[in-house]
Amino acid sequence: MHESPPLHLHILAHPQSKPANELATALMRRFVEPPANGGLRIPVFLTPKRGDDLPPRLDGVEGLDLNAAQHTIVVVLADERMVRTVAGGTGDAWAEFVQDAITATPLNSSPHHILPVALDEQGFAVSGRQHVLPALRKDSLDEKAALDQQIAQISFHIAARAIQLLKHGKVPAIAPDRMKAPVTIFLSHAKRDLDNEHHDDPVRHTRSFLNELPVEQWYDAKDIATSQDFEEAIKAALGDCSIMLAFQTDHYSSRPWCRYEVLEAKRLGAHVLVVDALQDGEPRSFPYGGNVPTVRWQFNTDPRVDAQRVIDRAVLEALRFKHNRSVLESTAERGERILAAAPEALTLANECSDIDAESTFLYPDPPLGREELQILQGLRPKARFLTPLTKVASWSRPDRIEIVTVSISESHDAAKYGFSPYHFQTLTDEIHLYLLLAGLKIAYGGALKGNFTDNFTLRLFDLVRAYSKLAEDVNAPALHKAIINAAPWPLRLSYGEDEWKLFAGNVADYQPMPRPDVPWGDDEIFPVGVEDRKLPTDMPPSKTPQQRYAWARGLTTMRERITDLSQCRLVVGGKLDKFFGIVPGVVEEACFSLSRKTPLYVAGGLGGAARAIADRLRGIARVEMTASWTQTNIKDYDAVRELYAQHGGHFPDIENLSADLEAHGRKGLEQALNNGLNDAENLELLYCTDPRRIAGLVLTGLSRLK
Repeated sequence: MHESPPLHLHILAHPQSKPANELATALMRRFVEPPANGGLRIPVFLTPKRGDDLPPRLDGVEGLDLNAAQHTIVVVLADERMVRTVAGGTGDAWAEFVQDAITATPLNSSPHHILPVALDEQGFAVSGRQHVLPALRKDSLDEKAALDQQIAQISFHIAARAIQLLKHGKVPAIAPDRMKAPVTIFLSHAKRDLDNEHHDDPVRHTRSFLNELPVEQWYDAKDIATSQDFEEAIKAALGDCSIMLAFQTDHYSSRPWCRYEVLEAKRLGAHVLVVDALQDGEPRSFPYGGNVPTVRWQFNTDPRVDAQRVIDRAVLEALRFKHNRSVLESTAERGERILAAAPEALTLANECSDIDAESTFLYPDPPLGREELQILQGLRPKARFLTPLTKVASWSRPDRIEIVTVSISESHDAAKYGFSPYHFQTLTDEIHLYLLLAGLKIAYGGALKGNFTDNFTLRLFDLVRAYSKLAEDVNAPALHKAIINAAPWPLRLSYGEDEWKLFAGNVADYQPMPRPDVPWGDDEIFPVGVEDRKLPTDMPPSKTPQQRYAWARGLTTMRERITDLSQCRLVVGGKLDKFFGIVPGVVEEACFSLSRKTPLYVAGGLGGAARAIADRLRGIARVEMTASWTQTNIKDYDAVRELYAQHGGHFPDIENLSADLEAHGRKGLEQALNNGLNDAENLELLYCTDPRRIAGLVLTGLSRLK
């Protein structure tokens, strides 16, 4: 049974404030790391940009839905631009939004939280009565250092509130006489390190920096009451801490109490971050101190730099650990035992003493390599070790389902739904990864031009190159030429050595699509340069009606062929303007699937043409899919229509395509899309933004197809 995700994070800045939006993007990257690397991956949304500079609504309709996740944190980055009330300023609206959001999320009871942050002195005006977190830049620092400090300060407070929500289900109101810090850090260290006469040990500097933050420290003897049992006190502190910092110095592994604290932390399921502060080395490293993240103490001239970096990493690691557990708990099946960190031999000793016990352990990605799993399997032959990725890889692909066509390109209006280009790229990369792990080949008609960052075809090729090692670790199928690159005419005319070298090895299969029957030669439509007699490096956009007609015919031919080639289609994003043909490609491709009754999966949560398709299936009007809008915004539209009448080809009228989508939708989504999903599941997919859930719904539907 699917449950809503554990946590959503909204980072809001005024659309016209460049510094605040740069900060929001930098913060987003702290909480959204690339898929499959084991880093923090919390769904993050930026300010929905609708062109009016107003804050999002709190009603969830094209706005901000607090209840889309079990817990939601809304961070408002307030500066002078946000609180401005003159010359078209929208400060009153933003102040009202903050007040309404705070009222809707009372401390001590709400599963959600609002965190207003002042980026300058004027920013405090965003809330007149409630506390606003100050995050002012220091004039004494250069621009980069000041930004880094802001990022670290704000991300600390975001992570601290997120930990509270995931642990307690609420952010408690803190009374001044009963101060309870949102984060508790257990400092595990060797006493001998504190005897350093120069007072430059990592523990001392970390403690000093922690004293400036809302962090509760557990620092051994000073925190144990007189006559209290030492072991029991340590167990209680570890059981309550957010994370344990283990300072691995030259003396650490030789101290019995240090070793005891590490063992107890793992036995109790506490998270550990090792601070590597070795200088000369150690005669024997403690074997059970591994299988945890590490951070290096750099012994900088200013030890506060090291201390801040360690604490920053510790809080983010504590959140990752907590979030991993919550995600796994929401997706685990009956009988699966949740591990918030990768298993090791010590895990088996703590979790199941019976060597013949049948146990299934579910732990976070990335999966362990085969060499590690073989050791664990030897210790517990009947145990299974799974991650979300290995579960996808174990999906049983129906024999006749081999190729999925992915209709995807950048979403022209992703910012309207709170997504940056980086968002869109990482989310679509993850969707592609899941499809590959499930043993599906991906057919795609994108261009092999541009750079890796913004070209989906090149990103897909690179993903396949990195796939083989991951596939081996999760027992996924080794896919021979996992990508089918359908190269349309006239785009393929510009391909040369730079493109052919991309097909080295078994990454992709190049399939040139047919040239449509147009009444001009290639050189006549696309004049060749006089000097080198070669086509230009980048095929130019349509400059004449004849060129746009040629592009439209060539792209339609490719879309028909690729539809016939595959057994299903997934549409995500896509342009609704500035395309080479005469209609949006994703729209035309979706309509081909509907007319041929090819299973169609529409994921419109990331905006773009897929969102327009989702809306039209539900009878919601879209101005971009009307003849009047197309005639106004598509160059040479009427001239191209006349060329269709003169020289042939079925003119893809956008109003007819739009009407077809609405007509199919009236049958009900289950019948219209023919994709194995029921109406409720399809409705969820139409507006879903979670890549794992999108892929899960696609695979669920495919598994049901007859």
